[in-house]
Amino acid sequence: MSWIAEAWPWLIAMGVLVLLSALFSGSEAALFSLNHRARRSLGRAGIGGRIASQLLENPERLLSAVLFWNLLINMTYFAIAAILGSRLEDDPSAGRSIAILFTVVSLMSIIFFSEMLPKSLAVLAPARLSVLVGAPLSLAVRVVSPLLPLVTVTNQAASRLIWPTFKPEPEIDLADIERAIELGTDDAALLQRERMALRGLVEMAETRVSELMWPRSKLWICNDPSDRSVLVEAVPLNGYLMVTGEDGDTIERAIGVRMLRPSQLSDLDEASDPVIYVPWTALVSQVLDQLNDEDLSVAVVVNEFGEIMGAVSIDDIIRRVLAPRDEEDFFGESAIQEIEPDRFRVSGTASFRGLCKRLGVDNVGEGITTVAGFIQRHNERLPRLGDSAPLGQYRVTVIQQDADVIWIDVVVERDTSEDRQ
Repeated sequence: MSWIAEAWPWLIAMGVLVLLSALFSGSEAALFSLNHRARRSLGRAGIGGRIASQLLENPERLLSAVLFWNLLINMTYFAIAAILGSRLEDDPSAGRSIAILFTVVSLMSIIFFSEMLPKSLAVLAPARLSVLVGAPLSLAVRVVSPLLPLVTVTNQAASRLIWPTFKPEPEIDLADIERAIELGTDDAALLQRERMALRGLVEMAETRVSELMWPRSKLWICNDPSDRSVLVEAVPLNGYLMVTGEDGDTIERAIGVRMLRPSQLSDLDEASDPVIYVPWTALVSQVLDQLNDEDLSVAVVVNEFGEIMGAVSIDDIIRRVLAPRDEEDFFGESAIQEIEPDRFRVSGTASFRGLCKRLGVDNVGEGITTVAGFIQRHNERLPRLGDSAPLGQYRVTVIQQDADVIWIDVVVERDTSEDRQ
């Protein structure tokens, strides 16, 4: 076995290369399996966490560097394995069978110890491993950074040579989607639900967030989430507890109370998420895109003076798209009930734009969100029982006023002179 004495430096080198390959493979699996919440928490996990968070700000650069090092290490490993295999084949004490066995063992070792095992372990605790590998991975990225532009250019050139005719597909027209739905199923109930969802998507692109938001008076607000007594109160319809800052006026965080696990009740601060602020004129589709991009759940709606008007959650938006239109709510067109021909019963918090659309009249109240707001602007005071306002050929009148809701009657105005005749 004289060949072992000559080969042990090469074997040690192969072992080191396997460990390095495992480091990069595990790092890739850990960093790119983190969700948005885990990525945000990296910045509070010490120096290693902050370094890992900075690396993830440019994922293409990080991935290119990791793949480059992995390729370089694996090629070096197989080159050493090939050299040792040829030496074993020429050595009289080993022979061809030992050389083949060594090659197979080398291949299986790098597959298991540098790919399968590290990646399997990395996905079990990705955040903890990301903190540990942040510093060495940052150094590896810096070393190979001068070569990354060349790698990018090479990839682009290869893709253009191999797939020169690939072009981005045009945007899908809504009419094409509707035709595809009609041709795709014979189930009438399923077709109706799909059409409803499509109509909801179209409305979302035309609806302002102020028409879907929960007014500030309907929000559940507290300034001390550490006080567990706030959970004794009834959970609001939107299911979110709004946490204000020290001034008591600015909403800084939101807690999805309905989705809390029992273990999270002891630390509500940890279960809270930041909120975003959007203007009342923003479209619901724009707010949904922003919430998805930042992986947040609640958007606070403000007016042109920066005052908080209300809030909307991602649950409200999805429910508006998918829920049946006759579902009872006080913020959409379903709050507009037709009592008899040319007469409607409307909630004060119903969308004024939705009411105008339902009645077929022009929206004369620019900047008005609710039907009660329209009456308030016309009378220049908070709506009271008996207050009314003209709306096209209709007249809207407050007929019932409770602590939580105002009901308004909408009827066609009749010409009194014709009535006398």
